[in-house]
Amino acid sequence: MNDFGNEGFIRRNAIWLVVLVALIVFGFLLFKGWDKIVNEEIDGMITITGNFSCLPFVVETEVADACTLGIRSRDNSYYALDISRIQDVNTDLKAEDTIAVTGTLKSESEKQKSEWSNYNIVGVVLVNTLLRTR
Repeated sequence: MNDFGNEGFIRRNAIWLVVLVALIVFGFLLFKGWDKIVNEEIDGMITITGNFSCLPFVVETEVADACTLGIRSRDNSYYALDISRIQDVNTDLKAEDTIAVTGTLKSESEKQKSEWSNYNIVGVVLVNTLLRTR
């Protein structure tokens, strides 16, 4: 008699169990990549948020005054910034300001031929927008 009661409970609530499982699966799939950049695969645009920082050299130099500014992302990767394509450059930025940069990431071969080949960076971003954030 007890088995009949459990079987009836499952039959009565089977639809709710299916809906609950579907919501859990949907939620997992939805939030699995919530921080991915949607248009990266489409047009090659990336957005990097981090600190406006001095780029590290591949080989340490003795010159203390040499500082080429780039962006240190939140995962501690460094990117050089090519701001030649933007017209309204924010000139009041200083080191360690938090910024967000949107642009196209240059390929590895372009980085090796560039003026940033002496720096230990992940890549060079052709900047479209550069904004100070909090």
